[in-house]
Amino acid sequence: MSAKIAKQRVMACIDHDAARAKTIDSSKKIHSRSTGPSGPKKGKLTDFPKSISRIASTATFDRAMTLSAVFACHKILAETVASLPLEMFVFDSKRNRSQILDHQLAKLFRNKPNDDQTSVAFKETFMLNLMSGNVYVRKYFYHKQLNQLVVINNASCDPKLNDQGKKEYHITYFDGKKEVLTDKEIWHVKLFGTGLVGMSPLAYGARSIGIGLAADDKVGRVMENGAKPSGALSTDKTLKQTQRDSLRQEMTAMVEGEDWFLPVLEGGLKFEQISLTPEDIELLSTRQFTVEEVCRFYGVPSVLINDTNGSTTWGSGIFELVEAFYKFGLRPYFERIEESARLNLLDRAYWDDYEFEFKIKDLLRASFTARVANNKTLIESGQKTINEIRREEGDLPLEWGDQPLVAANLITLDRVVKGQTGGKTNEL
Repeated sequence: MSAKIAKQRVMACIDHDAARAKTIDSSKKIHSRSTGPSGPKKGKLTDFPKSISRIASTATFDRAMTLSAVFACHKILAETVASLPLEMFVFDSKRNRSQILDHQLAKLFRNKPNDDQTSVAFKETFMLNLMSGNVYVRKYFYHKQLNQLVVINNASCDPKLNDQGKKEYHITYFDGKKEVLTDKEIWHVKLFGTGLVGMSPLAYGARSIGIGLAADDKVGRVMENGAKPSGALSTDKTLKQTQRDSLRQEMTAMVEGEDWFLPVLEGGLKFEQISLTPEDIELLSTRQFTVEEVCRFYGVPSVLINDTNGSTTWGSGIFELVEAFYKFGLRPYFERIEESARLNLLDRAYWDDYEFEFKIKDLLRASFTARVANNKTLIESGQKTINEIRREEGDLPLEWGDQPLVAANLITLDRVVKGQTGGKTNEL
């Protein structure tokens, strides 16, 4: 075989493999987007509902948010997370942890992550996007130092895999400008899912939400008509056309006219009502079903969105409810954000040196009486110092309050070790 022929065959094989790889890669590219507002001038569903039901197609982002259960779930999740500080900690050589305040990331999360938003506003926007399946945050650098974090409306971002299998984020801004960014420039946090993007509760719950919207629309149409009855007139006699027209006019005046109208029926005419009864108008069972379904998709106890029917489901008191909400609803969000911030906002060399953690103590804060009893136990057992407790309660520290105490007349631990009790030194 000549060198020329061999070269031709090699090039043909290379071309064939490249074409095949391109075809395979095209099939692997992910074009689905998350559910959420696409920009300040638009509010649009860009992720198709996963249900083939016709009623699911009505559950666009903007329409779904008009359903009180959906709005309440978004509100309680976003505002609860946004109200909690995201703190940064550093480890020493013995893996002892201490809070750090002067790191650039700690300052960003504590003050203003970007020029336009406070820390709370940023976290609210962050959560509203994350609850739709994914949140994409643009990272801006100044002299190689991260100095701004800006949330991109997730419907404007289309994540894909390029020919090398690397993640790319195709951004389409509301003014039509397009940009392709890498994972070095985008901080991407997703909800659970097996692919490149997280699963949107709105997209997968579109059918249940659509049923709720349809029920609200039905009630609205009835109430807009003053909840007046509709039905049919029946008689054993044959009516002339003029008689029929006259009856239609009279009954139309009853249904569409003033709120109070007394029709007069003659000649054996009977009115058979086919409208909804008051119980039907409320559609209580359907509406309750919608509340429960929406809460299942978002992981929120229904009682926390003022659903009185589920008041005993999660416990007997508000503390039990909040604790259950934290464990099963909020904690997955906290864990995802904390871990993702460490791995995506820090260089690989510092992954083991720092960690992020939401300050959840205020969320799980018990009543005053319960806190006093718990704090007393912590102090007497030596688990916490008086000053640690005072700082948590917002009080000023005491000069002598940094020493751990033990139950033996509540003296400092170092005096016990030295044999000092009651102000005198024991002879050993």
